[in-house]
Amino acid sequence: MPYPALPLAWEHHADVSSSTRSRRAQWWDLLTVAADTPHPVPVLAEAVSMLAVGAYARPGVRQCLALDLGTSTVRMWTPATGTVISEPAVLARRPDGRCAVGRAALDAAADDGTLIRPMRDGVVRDFHACVHLLRKLLADLGQPYGSACPVLVGVPATATLRQKNVLVAAVRRAIGERVVAVEEPLAAALACRPDPGHDDLVAVDLGYGRTEVARIVDRSVAAAERVEGEDPVDQIPAIARCVRGMNVRGVSARRRLLITGGGAASPGAAARLAALTGRSVTMPAEPLLATLTGLRLLLTG
Repeated sequence: MPYPALPLAWEHHADVSSSTRSRRAQWWDLLTVAADTPHPVPVLAEAVSMLAVGAYARPGVRQCLALDLGTSTVRMWTPATGTVISEPAVLARRPDGRCAVGRAALDAAADDGTLIRPMRDGVVRDFHACVHLLRKLLADLGQPYGSACPVLVGVPATATLRQKNVLVAAVRRAIGERVVAVEEPLAAALACRPDPGHDDLVAVDLGYGRTEVARIVDRSVAAAERVEGEDPVDQIPAIARCVRGMNVRGVSARRRLLITGGGAASPGAAARLAALTGRSVTMPAEPLLATLTGLRLLLTG
């Protein structure tokens, strides 16, 4: 059964700092991906432009994978297990030359192993290590994957087109061919409310390696910005300023703020953001799993 390609939305998926870059420069990013990855293959980072439950659900497809590849943790979901698999996003080379991943890598590092973190700020830092990490984790699950297995992987909304393509290339090399990148704010919004309707919605992902704010309009990311707070301990004021900067005059819809990620459950974070932004704050029961939950809903309906 053919797997439909969704439309690309170049304007909505570029880094905010590079939003005025020309189409020619964006295509140059696509061409340079091959130069920086081993055994170059042409890759286009597809992105879901519309938020809809079951957009990738296909009758008869037994294997699929939802993947949240974060800076500190890899989270995966497959229908075979029915549960979330969570492992540290680390790889270790033992003194004898063997490699370990996840929790085993942390144990190996304690025994003089060399610890490698393939991801940084939500994007690929070490291509080879990222591929090996994913292959080893999937092998441990005992799940065969290939070209017929649809895979959805979350990507930061503020990642550049080139960074998204490198991430897709790494996942494709490790798992199979049908890999689609989904912007994490869209997946998180889907997890919290399947039909966002016409609310004035801003999503904040308070990650350990990357904090970003995204404005969602008509079920797509209209604007995104990475938060660079001057206070690394307390980023709430910087996040609130960024959220207020995304307010649009004349909008009469209910203003909502969705917060997810590891920092969302910090004591007082939701109340402070509500007070500083004037928005109604929504936080999922498991903020760390919001992205993965949304990816699963896209795959299964």
